[in-house]
Amino acid sequence: MKRVVEQGYFLAEGMHYLQFIEDMHQVLKPKWYLEIGTQTGASLKLSSAKSIAVDPGFRLSHEVMQNKPELYAYQETSDMFFKTGRLNQLRAKIDIAFLDGMHLFEFLLRDFIGTEKFCSKSGVILLHDCLPWNGPMAMRDRDLAETSSWTGDVWKIVPVLQKYRPDLEIDIVDAAPTGLVIVNKLDPTNTVLEENYERILNEFKEITLEYFGVDRYFSSLDVQSAAHSRWRCAFPHELGKGWRTNPDISIKIAPPTRGKMTRWGDYHYAQSLARAFCRLGHKAFVCSAEDWYVHQERGGLDLVLRGRANFRRVPGRLCFIWAISKKVRRQNYNNADHVFWASKQLYDQESNGRGAGISTLLPQAFDQQLMKPPLSEDREGVAFVGRARAGFERSSLFHAVEAKEDLRIWGPNWIGSEFGAYVVAESVSNESVPEIYQTSEIVLNDHTPMMKSYGFLSNRVFDTLACGAIPISEDVGWLPDDIADFVYVYQDQESFNASLALARSEPSSKQLARKKLSKKLPSLHSFDARAKDILRVLKSMS
Repeated sequence: MKRVVEQGYFLAEGMHYLQFIEDMHQVLKPKWYLEIGTQTGASLKLSSAKSIAVDPGFRLSHEVMQNKPELYAYQETSDMFFKTGRLNQLRAKIDIAFLDGMHLFEFLLRDFIGTEKFCSKSGVILLHDCLPWNGPMAMRDRDLAETSSWTGDVWKIVPVLQKYRPDLEIDIVDAAPTGLVIVNKLDPTNTVLEENYERILNEFKEITLEYFGVDRYFSSLDVQSAAHSRWRCAFPHELGKGWRTNPDISIKIAPPTRGKMTRWGDYHYAQSLARAFCRLGHKAFVCSAEDWYVHQERGGLDLVLRGRANFRRVPGRLCFIWAISKKVRRQNYNNADHVFWASKQLYDQESNGRGAGISTLLPQAFDQQLMKPPLSEDREGVAFVGRARAGFERSSLFHAVEAKEDLRIWGPNWIGSEFGAYVVAESVSNESVPEIYQTSEIVLNDHTPMMKSYGFLSNRVFDTLACGAIPISEDVGWLPDDIADFVYVYQDQESFNASLALARSEPSSKQLARKKLSKKLPSLHSFDARAKDILRVLKSMS
């Protein structure tokens, strides 16, 4: 953000506010979205949630329905919208609200009061146009503005909230062209603004920004970079202590675009890792290739999941590589300050070669927020979760069918194949996988040819153990010592059958030990544990 020193104003030159709002939708995944002041629909089209739009004169020029499950458009003033109880009728709890209606502060104040009453526990309200770059554009009379970017006097909402609602949490970002104010820690039961409405109007309505004090106003704002705002990080509501000063962590994955990112396997892995970093007090971002170089803040960490990501070092930032499924190429070493290996074979090889002095063995991991021991011990069947891939033979499925097992498959592209009769569901969300593992007797695990060849142990083994089930896995040449006794491996049909027999004949002492392991596993092999290991290396190099 650039400061216009001669006048004491700030010029917001960060990422465009519509891009910022789009990113917030992707991060927060709201169930309900409300906007006041729709006009052409440029902001409304960004939402894929149940959406409510309020404008006395819609001038839509964008396709606003798109993939919304529901859209409610009210062509009326916001005062009428709230007076008639529309939100009560919809039974909506707003997760994101964007207030960009009439640019007079008393209108925005009423919109804020009306909106907060219907916000969810983790809801946020976005306020536009609170960073004017000169005095005339911040006047109540639009005809006095020297630019088409008339903000009106909505800037007053910030000192009003600072004075009357210190319980709120307010972030301000330099989103071009006139900033965004993000308000959270909302309290739908709070009536302070409503009770003091006339007093606030008498105090603020007639003053100008110059009278209030340009320096006084802008010096009270902790304006953040929109690109580095916590509201674009993976889990802003889960940020632990220290996030304002701790290095940011930008996790790079291979998908080419944000739109394709969620369909890649590495995405959910990266999300779980980012969530762990957030809990530990670091702003963490998951970036597809189109956003690999967005984060330029010096002192931060770029963490490349390799994968297929081939990232170039950003000056002033550390670059770590976590090889979770592929080798590290020679050119990648030139950009790496440290390399973590999820393969014992490659770790042993590379730590005595090109990776000498910068290598750490770091197996894959599981998400302890998702994968947990079951409440019930009722289990049955042999489960497999994964998609069918052309040219990738799932050996565990062939062996399970040959053994005449009660095989159950969750995942796409199996219908029409020789395994079609065993498909339970073609669509399976990441959040529903734990229940599958928690209710299955045995979970099958195999690997891509590359992972098997180089000894990358899949995270499915850790997921299964965390849910208290028994994993039967392809042999990739090694297992971490603390889980080795609880995983059965196979190389062929005979060893697969033998693994099944061993799994079903475990003595009660081993069954008890397996339960204890599932409770202990978060401290050993969760993403939280891995994040701590990575941060220890980061701290040693900072």
